Amino acid sequence: MSKPLHRTTLRYRALILLLVPVAITYTVYRAVKDGGWRYLLQRFGFGYPPVQAPSVLIHCASVGEFNAAKPLILRLREQYPDYHLIISTNTPTAAKLVSAQADERITHVYMPLDYPFAVNRLLMHVRPVSVLILETEIWPTLFFQTAKKSIGIAIVNGRLSEKTLRASRFFKNEQQASLKNLSLVLARSEEDYLRFLDLGAEPHSTHVTGNLKYAAARTGKSSCSTAFKYPFLLAVSTHEDEELQLAQHLPLLQEKNHLLVIAPRYPERSQALRYQLQQENWTVSLHSQRHGAAERTDIYIIDALGQLDGFFSEATLVFVGGSLISRGGHNLLEPAGFGKCTVVGPHTDNFALETKELKEAGALVQVSDNRELGLQLAHLLDNAEARNQYGENAQQFVRHKASVLDSYLRHLQPILQLR
Repeated sequence: MSKPLHRTTLRYRALILLLVPVAITYTVYRAVKDGGWRYLLQRFGFGYPPVQAPSVLIHCASVGEFNAAKPLILRLREQYPDYHLIISTNTPTAAKLVSAQADERITHVYMPLDYPFAVNRLLMHVRPVSVLILETEIWPTLFFQTAKKSIGIAIVNGRLSEKTLRASRFFKNEQQASLKNLSLVLARSEEDYLRFLDLGAEPHSTHVTGNLKYAAARTGKSSCSTAFKYPFLLAVSTHEDEELQLAQHLPLLQEKNHLLVIAPRYPERSQALRYQLQQENWTVSLHSQRHGAAERTDIYIIDALGQLDGFFSEATLVFVGGSLISRGGHNLLEPAGFGKCTVVGPHTDNFALETKELKEAGALVQVSDNRELGLQLAHLLDNAEARNQYGENAQQFVRHKASVLDSYLRHLQPILQLR
């Protein structure tokens, strides 16, 4: 007996209709800015390539979700060789990453806006066996239309914040109905599991399966080389204002014969960031304009995606951004997998679980502000033994957690079968 469907409410349908002018304006703006013609068409349900083979649709809203999903994508390719994998994103930045790895069995599309005509056109062209949604995306129309077509749909690596639970009654009611259309909710932690239940997920189809990002974290060193002559502090996923705070520690870094290497969260900021730092009288180089540091520079900016492996391998220390300012932090597991001593600021709400577990494992240094960051940098740059211990603890932690992927595949197997 099939489970009952939970239709989107009249209020939600009225709301998204009222937002049509806003949706059109914003989508056109993003298309002109960086998305292009394909972004514009597909966000409204047009321009999708026909897929002949049975497919699995995996939705990764942005870069972080796609990076977390990579091990799952690779395992699905291996275990289901007849399936075509359709990776959908919301952002052009994530689209570039997916497209760089696309082949005859992996195709990128943009997830359409949550309108019935657009969602139905996607499902009609892609014809998925199942739909997997990474982390926190809850779209009432998508969930209803997928369930209506008897397509299995699951939230994978599910996480919910306290902010979501404090949303207005209207949005909580919509989310509750949406969750009841799901086949599975696979939560990354006990805390997230309880939040999903509180929001309205079905207990019999909600499970704790662990953090998929642990499977995404590579361990070991990279074969890539930076060709740098000097040691360096690597600051990744930084945001506006964080780079200026980090630059305050350049006298310390120079005293220790270290460069500052910055990989901004959004590489398109690199030119403006370079100008901003040059106004502070620092010499700044861009990765795209000179590969390696043949000459001395104060700050080196990595202004392209997919270039970090060699830098992670060779960095003396790693700072993960989005944490000195109120952005909630970014992925801590990537540097941990490379066995690096990693430092973060106080704002890690989006990665609270990883922060807690890494700190408990003696694998992460968290500071309360930029002043304390300077003190910790001074201590760690002078203390190779402490750095190495943090790095070893981090790598052991990631290796211990790597089996999480097997748990995901066991739970997903029923909805991945052809009917």
